Amino acid sequence: MTAVTGAFCTEVLCMETIYSSLKVNNEYELCSVYSEEAKNLLEQALLKARISYYMNYPRRRLFDRHKFNCVFCVNENSLAEAEDIVYDIFGEEDPDIKMISRKNPVDYL
Repeated sequence: MTAVTGAFCTEVLCMETIYSSLKVNNEYELCSVYSEEAKNLLEQALLKARISYYMNYPRRRLFDRHKFNCVFCVNENSLAEAEDIVYDIFGEEDPDIKMISRKNPVDYL
């Protein structure tokens, strides 16, 4: 009997589980937000559009010029819609927000 990762095997039957082909860790960093007002505004807009997100609060460095920093992360499937929402609310050149749109560098698995 051979070992198969992500599969359920017995002597009679070997079949994959529904979770073996599931893609995980597909979060993208959408943007950094530097004010609480902008964070609340973006949070309300994402909730209204039913986009799942989470917020990451990075550690503050010694010489950071921003007192508040929050990174919004969204799923890869809703990245384009979330980017449109950010551009609709804040426009291209808002000092309270910085677009990132990159894969989250943290690997949870």
